Amino acid sequence: MEISSRTDRGLLRYETNLSPGLNVIAAPNSFGKSTLLQGVIYALGLEGMFSSSRKPPFGPALLTVADLPDGTRSPVRESWVSLTIANEQGAHMRCKRFVRGDGVDASLVMTWRSGSRAGLDEASRVDMFVRQPGAAFRELGFHRELAEFLGWDIPVVPGFNAAEVSLYLEALFPLFYVEQKSGWSGVAPRMPTYLGIRDVLRRSVEYVLGLSALERLTALAAVKSEEDDVRKRWQSASDRLSEAAKSLNCRVFLHQENPVTPARRQHCVIEVMEEEAWIPLERQIGVWRQHLRQLEQDGVEPAGEHTHQAREDLAAAETSVREVGGRIRLIDEQLNLSRTDSDALATRSASLDIERNRLADLRKLRSLGSTLGIASVSNDVCPTCGQLLDGRETATGIAADLDQTIAEIEAERETVRAATQSAERRRATLERNRSSLQAALHGAMRQARALRDELAGPSAVPSRAQVQQQILLASSIERAQRLLDLADEADEYFDELSLRWQDVRDRLADLRDGTLSRTDQQIVSRMNSSFQAQVQDYGLRSVPPSDLSIDESALIPVNDGVELTFDLSMGISASDMIRTKWAYYVSLFEAAISSPRNRHARLLMLDEPRQQETDRRSLAAFVKRLERAAGSGCQVIYATSEDRRDLEEVLHNVEVAMLPANGSHLLAPVTG
Repeated sequence: MEISSRTDRGLLRYETNLSPGLNVIAAPNSFGKSTLLQGVIYALGLEGMFSSSRKPPFGPALLTVADLPDGTRSPVRESWVSLTIANEQGAHMRCKRFVRGDGVDASLVMTWRSGSRAGLDEASRVDMFVRQPGAAFRELGFHRELAEFLGWDIPVVPGFNAAEVSLYLEALFPLFYVEQKSGWSGVAPRMPTYLGIRDVLRRSVEYVLGLSALERLTALAAVKSEEDDVRKRWQSASDRLSEAAKSLNCRVFLHQENPVTPARRQHCVIEVMEEEAWIPLERQIGVWRQHLRQLEQDGVEPAGEHTHQAREDLAAAETSVREVGGRIRLIDEQLNLSRTDSDALATRSASLDIERNRLADLRKLRSLGSTLGIASVSNDVCPTCGQLLDGRETATGIAADLDQTIAEIEAERETVRAATQSAERRRATLERNRSSLQAALHGAMRQARALRDELAGPSAVPSRAQVQQQILLASSIERAQRLLDLADEADEYFDELSLRWQDVRDRLADLRDGTLSRTDQQIVSRMNSSFQAQVQDYGLRSVPPSDLSIDESALIPVNDGVELTFDLSMGISASDMIRTKWAYYVSLFEAAISSPRNRHARLLMLDEPRQQETDRRSLAAFVKRLERAAGSGCQVIYATSEDRRDLEEVLHNVEVAMLPANGSHLLAPVTG
């Protein structure tokens, strides 16, 4: 670790190597211990775990002016932090980041990677960026590089507004570092909320512990995406089939508009309107073919020989035009009535919404102590029937109370909503029928024109009406058959989609089962056992240690199922809050290393862990537990301003590496 500040009076620097186990830096207040710990965070581009601010988390010594040992001050021209880290495979990475630089932005991170520490001096430098969009997943994003170096595959987790976001490193490192100013203010770790991650603490703990619950959540998101894909494909195929049927003035019957399982699948039937009823198109094709065969067998007669039949056909066609036209006018009247009903329902729905909101506001005001009457919110309108009131009404019964009135309005809203949907379905049916009748009207008018032309034309030429009828029949049969073929293909496609839908729904049901797997239960149980044992060893007094536990769902400390907070009504003292926080961080590490998918960084940085005048016996027990964690592979950096003799008492018989802390400040002039 190297922290440097170049001033007008020379270079100031702090440089040290941290041991693999327990490291302690002991120095008076204002020495710069927090600068050392925050330097680690800053070098890794993780200061976003504190807040969304872009301001470096340092004091004047690295930003504006530095204090020198002789009591003078000197302006800071440049400052930077350099950190060398190693992973479990023995690979090393050095990252250097400027705090204040001449022409170098703080978002730039200079990196060197090598298979050994000695090889870093010969490694090529690669510049990357951090605290910028894309830093977590772009090729030159430093956090993507850091996650890869740590062997972490960062998952996508649910965010707010139905979005999905990455579980950023800034959301993970609060589980490894407790800073002095606000880090000790609560039992649970202080997590960044601006990242837009829903249940950010729970998701981070699940990932660090390697719980399958997070993998199940990721799988759930993938299956939901597949569910949406099936739904979109089903809807798209339905729309194509409906449009094709509509182009031939047909309708699709017995077809579900939304995906269903195979057990509920019904094969769609294409129907066409004939006379006044909808009949299957396949049956009508048979009628058309029989008629066409008869026409082909009879042959085309000369117009003169077909005069009598033409007159009868013309009369029938004109009758059909009148009848179909009358039916269309009737449907138009029904459509107008339906639109009027829909408009009235929409108006009523809007008035109910307004009245419901007013009554809800009145209920809120009454809960706050208001004595406002119902008349002031009803605007002289009956909340039941919507009619205007002129003040002459006389009460004939007991008025309903506010909650009952709101319930009645809610019930009426549901009724109006159902009536609106029914009206929309009826209007769609009427419009479909009108379209089919309009096509029949055009056909009858076309036939009537052909027959008139035939009767007015030469008698020796072939019957124009018969020729046209054969052509129309052949064309109708061909187009109808193509539609039936399309419907058959669509049915096969819907069968495939229904099988996929069944599979997706089954997997969703399995993934939505909130129970933890057996392995997850063992990991959380290990964390809970460690937590309870620690709070007992640390001398928790406010509540019986056995009453505290780690909630399996939220993964936070709870007291009889209630989230543990510093609350006088719960009787939790401030010092006991600190004890539970110690226990939480260490139990998280101990449970993580017992997990087959452990993703703990094996790092704990604690800035002034003795808060609220916690007694030294508790602190000594905590340090012993930290030594045990260090022996299990955790690198602990412990910053304290304890008196030297008191600290020696706490560290008695503890294997510890003392970091250099000479002089009055962390940064000292570089000599030679």
